[in-house]
Amino acid sequence: MKKIIQEIKSLSLLILAVLFLKETVVELYIVPTGSMEKNILRGDMLIGSRYIYGMKVPQKIWVPFSAISIPTFLPNYRFPAFKEIERGDVVVFEYPRDNVYKYVKRCIGLPGDKIKIKDRIVFVNNNEYPLPNGAQFLSENSVSEDFIDDNMFNDLGNKDNMKELIVPKKGDSFVINEEMNWELIIPLLLFEGNEVELVFNDQKLIFTNEDPFDLFRRTGDRNVFNKFVPQPNASLINPWMSVMKKEYLKYLTVNDIPISQFGNYVLKQDYFWMMGDNRDNSEDSRFWGFVPESHILGQPVITWFSIDLENFLPRLSRIGNIPN
Repeated sequence: MKKIIQEIKSLSLLILAVLFLKETVVELYIVPTGSMEKNILRGDMLIGSRYIYGMKVPQKIWVPFSAISIPTFLPNYRFPAFKEIERGDVVVFEYPRDNVYKYVKRCIGLPGDKIKIKDRIVFVNNNEYPLPNGAQFLSENSVSEDFIDDNMFNDLGNKDNMKELIVPKKGDSFVINEEMNWELIIPLLLFEGNEVELVFNDQKLIFTNEDPFDLFRRTGDRNVFNKFVPQPNASLINPWMSVMKKEYLKYLTVNDIPISQFGNYVLKQDYFWMMGDNRDNSEDSRFWGFVPESHILGQPVITWFSIDLENFLPRLSRIGNIPN
């Protein structure tokens, strides 16, 4: 029995070591959507580098193919990067509205960049950003500039025509008051670890960047909606929810400080603008906004295997493909 217990301990330590390496050095990904086609295909299995942009000390160790995590209780630290993120890099990151998901997109906007879209053409700092090789549109014509898509980030237009915005950068200062653009600023406050709440009468609503629709998409559990307004006895609210109104801002607190007393907030980290190469079939920054530096995981290095998820046949010609 003693020998069996020793073997179990050794095996457990080995598993933890492998999972730790998976969270810090290298990870395997399977691409579930076609948002990066034709450069990265649905069903591609990628080896990703987790250290190229600076290895993060993992706060959790995720059990593979599950949403189960084990806290590490390690300090929150990122090691120096081997390279900085460059415009055009294909990047792996935690999805800002449900960090269990790992997304792969192309970095279009760096911290401080000005981004706008006109008739499908992306402009970065007033210069046309060329469509990457292999990128595509599925529809023949662009959406009219007059159409306002309610799903777009910060009511900026639609997927083919987007008003200009500036990608936030470390050191940017925002005035926190009743006139602020809360759909822009509250998510930034939350990404940086601040507690943002609406407190009025005896009710307290806690802001979160997690979206109940994304949580339901992953879990299939409709009970997730019960935690969010407008459900009775809900305690959570998103900054972009239609129930959030300007007149409620006077009840806002940041780290228990009323908004009327808070003053300015200076960003502690950089942010990035990510878009898929398959522009008509990509859920990206156009719809959910910026990716904070804290969510950056790494870069896909090579396709080690690929399978067609329609017929489950291997695509041997994809093996060894380098995402670019």
